Amino acid sequence: MNGEDQTRTPSTGPTDVDAGSSAEKPPAWIRWFRGPGGESPVEAAWRWGFPIILLVAVVWSGTLMVDGLRTILNSEEGQTNEAVTDPSAPGFEAFVEQTWSMLVVTEDEDANLVGVTVLAVSDRVGGGGSVLLVPGDLYVDACGGAACSLVDIHGTDGIDGVRALLGSLLGTDFTGVASLTPTSWTNLVKPASPLPIGLRHDLFQTIEDGTSVVRFSASDNSLPAADVVTLLALPDRGGSIGILRRHSMFWEAWLSAVAAGPEPSRNLPAVDMELVRMVETLARGEIRVEDSPWVMSGDSMAADPAALEQITDAMFPFPIPTAGGSAPTVRLLNGTGDFGIDTYARQVVRAAGVDIAVVGNFRNFNVIQTRVLYRDPEMQEAATALAVAIHAGVIFDEGASPAADLTVVIGADFTARAG
Repeated sequence: MNGEDQTRTPSTGPTDVDAGSSAEKPPAWIRWFRGPGGESPVEAAWRWGFPIILLVAVVWSGTLMVDGLRTILNSEEGQTNEAVTDPSAPGFEAFVEQTWSMLVVTEDEDANLVGVTVLAVSDRVGGGGSVLLVPGDLYVDACGGAACSLVDIHGTDGIDGVRALLGSLLGTDFTGVASLTPTSWTNLVKPASPLPIGLRHDLFQTIEDGTSVVRFSASDNSLPAADVVTLLALPDRGGSIGILRRHSMFWEAWLSAVAAGPEPSRNLPAVDMELVRMVETLARGEIRVEDSPWVMSGDSMAADPAALEQITDAMFPFPIPTAGGSAPTVRLLNGTGDFGIDTYARQVVRAAGVDIAVVGNFRNFNVIQTRVLYRDPEMQEAATALAVAIHAGVIFDEGASPAADLTVVIGADFTARAG
């Protein structure tokens, strides 16, 4: 019998084994390890453990972030957890409100300078403030090297020149400028007119034919609104001082008339004008009319530096930087709890040539040594110069507040020097 007639024996090769047969199942020990569900404990642990680990990581990172933000917010850069509103409490700080002020320039019908007055409000809410009278023949050295007067500056550069000169002289700019003509003054004074005045002697006016006639009599104690600029412009036998005193008399009379009665606004024109609002505010409190920081110098007047500085410091506790000014800004903090030195501290710090931007109290009142802090290395020179001027130490602190270029903390040693 040949091979083709022999009976074929079924093959038992792997290709013929059923997929669900026992040949494809893992060994028993592996099946026991995986469990009845076919999933190993490691696989089950990974399937459930990974989300739990991820959740824990997210929560932990969030906790770290919140803690870090809390640390930053509680740093010297800015305590924001609780607003300190009591000006006498440690940690209180406030941005200063620059002194509300105005330069008033009076001109006659021909635009000649008649008078210059500086107004400054001491309290926007309570009212009051100061009026500084500036003589028109004030002797200045601002005419290309040759000395001249304020009248000359006005004639050459106008009101802008007067503003720049007085800004330099007083160390401050002004919130606004008012240019007043005879008509302007008539409208301003009319609600309170006539004003009570008291001339020391008759005032004469030269008429067209050259004759001098009495324009205002010492026996006439009233001033109509229409005659204000004429009164201010006439010469005086007392010279520059006599004219300055007459201007002072007018301002005192007008402001007193405005302040009379229950409401100052009733004695002013009903117009939306900054000068009107300022005069109303001045009239609600105590007013000082200053004409004393000037002395005779030959045939004209000059500033008395010491007297002018004293008056300016009182009028402008927070001056406005003049055009082109680039003085460092200062955050001034009281570290002693003795608030009687605040005014003196402002004056001393300002005298060092800086601008005060923030005032307040240090976080405690136990500071012994006055110090100047700076956070920007480029401010080291300015910090050192200020420290020398006020007899303080210097500290570089990257965590100092960015609200100002420099921070000055007043200590007990400063109080001792203030006496």
